[in-house]
Amino acid sequence: MKIYTTCKFGIDIAKNYFNIKNRWIYDKKAIINQINKWQNTIPWIKPFYAVKSNPLQYLLKDITNHNFKVGLDVASIKEIKTALKYTDIENTIYTNPHSIPHECDNLLFNIKVVDSLCELEILNKNNIKCPILIRTNSYQNNSLINFDSKFGATIEEAFEIIKLAKKYNYYVKGISFHIGSGGNYSRKDAYISAYENIKPLLKYISSYEKKPILNFGGGLLYDTDLNDALGWTKDLPYEMIAEPGRYFSEPSHHLAIQVIAKTNRGIFLDNGVYHELNCYHRDHWEMPKLSYILENNNINKVTDFTTSTIFGPTCDSYDTINKCDFPTNIEIGDWIILPNMGAYTNAGMVEFNGIKGASSINN
Repeated sequence: MKIYTTCKFGIDIAKNYFNIKNRWIYDKKAIINQINKWQNTIPWIKPFYAVKSNPLQYLLKDITNHNFKVGLDVASIKEIKTALKYTDIENTIYTNPHSIPHECDNLLFNIKVVDSLCELEILNKNNIKCPILIRTNSYQNNSLINFDSKFGATIEEAFEIIKLAKKYNYYVKGISFHIGSGGNYSRKDAYISAYENIKPLLKYISSYEKKPILNFGGGLLYDTDLNDALGWTKDLPYEMIAEPGRYFSEPSHHLAIQVIAKTNRGIFLDNGVYHELNCYHRDHWEMPKLSYILENNNINKVTDFTTSTIFGPTCDSYDTINKCDFPTNIEIGDWIILPNMGAYTNAGMVEFNGIKGASSINN
């Protein structure tokens, strides 16, 4: 059996953790390490893990069991119910700025993020009383996924929300923003820019709230230097929180996939865009170069590549991944180990065509 991977870390995974029955490899040590780094570097910012990035329940259990008391960022009613299996309502924050009206009966929010007058009207109509944070634009254009196109109030709109909140007796506790997801740009510059933009709002809220909440949202890569990105916030006069998803979940799982066919049209894998590799379409992921091979316990560098199109296993031509340089000698039955595949992969998986993904096989 030959195993291809992207880096020497992938070889370690292949040697120590992979077997054919374990294709969705959980790395608990990586999760604990990520939490420890946060606690040791920026402990004044309370992280609320974004459940949507990877909602697997053993992962939520390990995150909430850490002595640092990481909270959970929920964005749907089902996520609230899931979160409450592992923590209490005070340790959650609801960051979807839109509610589904017919699901609003008997809801309980700790803090709710709002970015429109419409949402405040819905909360009031359904008699849902809770403190709110106003989600503002971040004005960032460097991220691969820019959330400002869908979420976030302007400064002028935020003051209108504050005005309506007073009328309806809602308590505005602070401001939230999100710099977007993915891309190799300076997180520090993005956070500082967004913070400078919302200073007028924070100043106003400080007139009645001794320590407003400042929510930095997400946007961190799993290997982001936390001190560089957010160390500058230490002496800010706010209660500071964040919503990291990818930072925690990406290194939590590694993915093993198998070559199932090799034709003139390309290479077919047992995992595709309906499964964990949905991140190709949803998260700007591309198949990385498979630079190492493990065979008969020997490790070698791959030197011969052929440009190939990569396909998933379903009976649908949409199930196509990018064209890339693939090892020329890869064969049917060979395995591929992809490290750090825990974020926004299994969370968007479906069993289209009756074909299971690795995480649904293992769990």
